Amino acid sequence: MSRQLTVVAHLVARPAKIEETRKFLLSLIEPTRAEPGCIDYDLHQDDERPAEFTFYENWKDRAAWDAHMLTPNLHEFARRADELFAVPPHIRLMTMISA
Repeated sequence: MSRQLTVVAHLVARPAKIEETRKFLLSLIEPTRAEPGCIDYDLHQDDERPAEFTFYENWKDRAAWDAHMLTPNLHEFARRADELFAVPPHIRLMTMISA
């Protein structure tokens, strides 16, 4: 039986790229929410450290997230990572165990 997958992705923008990173990350939301298996996909920006962003995502199952990782949007994300981010993204995958 497949279980819902929660993903928390923490991203830190380069200081000179905060606004550009913000716009780029916001551009990922609409197409990602339209993907099969996406339950929710929300972006947050830290109130005290504006260079820090966090995606909170829920997917029907791991297979849906794996398919998401193969989309053109995520290929563009990977291509731009060195340009936009001060450190590599910290991505946590968690399987929902509650009902």
